[in-house]
Amino acid sequence: MTAATLNTEGQSPKKIQLNTRYMFLIGLIVVASVGFSIANPNFFSIANIGILLRSISVLFLLSMGMTFIMLTGGIDLSVGSNVAFAGGVGVVVLTSTGIPVLGFAAALIAAMAIGFINGFFIGKLKLSAFMVTLATMALARGLALVIYDADSINVTNTTFLWLGGTSIGNFPIVIPFVALVFAALCVVLYKTAYGRDVYAVGSNINTAFLMGRQADRTVVSVYVLTGLLVGIAAIITVGRVSSGQPWAGLYLEFDAITAVILGGTSLFGGRGKLFGTILGVLLYGIIINGLILTGTNPYLQSLIKGLILLGVVLIDTISQRRSAQ
Repeated sequence: MTAATLNTEGQSPKKIQLNTRYMFLIGLIVVASVGFSIANPNFFSIANIGILLRSISVLFLLSMGMTFIMLTGGIDLSVGSNVAFAGGVGVVVLTSTGIPVLGFAAALIAAMAIGFINGFFIGKLKLSAFMVTLATMALARGLALVIYDADSINVTNTTFLWLGGTSIGNFPIVIPFVALVFAALCVVLYKTAYGRDVYAVGSNINTAFLMGRQADRTVVSVYVLTGLLVGIAAIITVGRVSSGQPWAGLYLEFDAITAVILGGTSLFGGRGKLFGTILGVLLYGIIINGLILTGTNPYLQSLIKGLILLGVVLIDTISQRRSAQ
């Protein structure tokens, strides 16, 4: 009996399934990258790689937060609108006071407030995550439009723009920052009792409650945590374009959900890894970047995004039904 066989036998079926999923994703990333590089030689240029990394940095943050939420069996449709709202609050405070730290704090607090509203109604009052976050999606976007008066606000403060707009050559400084956030969240999810609570709530919330875990608090906390990540994403978004935009983050919630499910996190909770989410974001970002480089019609790009989301939801549902048999 070989060592490889021993390793396989020592793993649970779910872990083997996830590992297979990751290898498949890595293969798709390689195939997509090679394919787009053939279609457009500029795909592997340093400039385009910098553009790709900068463009998916926000999606990385939102998707990591969405992973925590979906591990508990929830969903958050408000993250895209919350990016616009939090960015608007931060920009208004910055322009009113001229103090970047206050702008940062305002953006983070505003985003976490939306996250707390979501978590309270879902975790404490036991309302539908879909309906609650659908409502806060409209609420946050409406507040953003009111704050901006449906117009953009230019930002010139270099400190506020630093994280989202600074590069060393063609390499965005935001990428190592996102890597640090990823490492910190991995420690939280895999090395702490809180992370075990997140998985327990998603696997079976009633069992988690009987085991003495504070399921409602865990649900509230994952939405607040996601709000914190949304606030950071809002600051990065403003830095990327040097302005606050009322329509910032449009459809980002669907991009994040697609990337997370693509990475192997189940819609039904209790199964998934942050590493898979990173692979899902990278593959999704490569596809969108490649479509733009090859001059694909923007309307067709939306169609392809929809088909990808429909496909990964179908695959996840079939996989869940098979594992339940």
